[in-house]
Amino acid sequence: MITEMQVLERLKAVIATDLVGLQESEEGISIEHFDDKNIEIDFPDVDSMRRPTMLYIQPDYENLEPLGMNSDLATMRATIFLLCKSAPNAILVKRVFALYGALYLLVRGDPTLGGFIEDARITDMDYYPAVTASTTVTAIEASIDLQWSKEF
Repeated sequence: MITEMQVLERLKAVIATDLVGLQESEEGISIEHFDDKNIEIDFPDVDSMRRPTMLYIQPDYENLEPLGMNSDLATMRATIFLLCKSAPNAILVKRVFALYGALYLLVRGDPTLGGFIEDARITDMDYYPAVTASTTVTAIEASIDLQWSKEF
């Protein structure tokens, strides 16, 4: 049985591996180094960001629909927070949108996360020009639905 934590860990691994290669390369905007240390499965904490660019995956809720006698269709909603800091505001805006564009391409290009789940799709996005009264942190919040067959 594929568990919720396994799905979240797979999403984290796919993002860590593929996100940087999908972003538009613009001098001073694109992120050179991005790996699993830039991603946490947790609620974002701006004060404890380990790196200037972080991605947080927060599970929100799950819906289960019966598929058969021994399986359910699980749909988990999660929120992905993209946070950027430590640069001039004009660069932060471009950087966070470049990361969101790469995330969108990643999910659209591989909605099964390498065959691990049935489907993933970004459903909406919100932009925050300043986070926690700080003009030096810019963020995007994107909702993602992750769907898979839960065998038991």
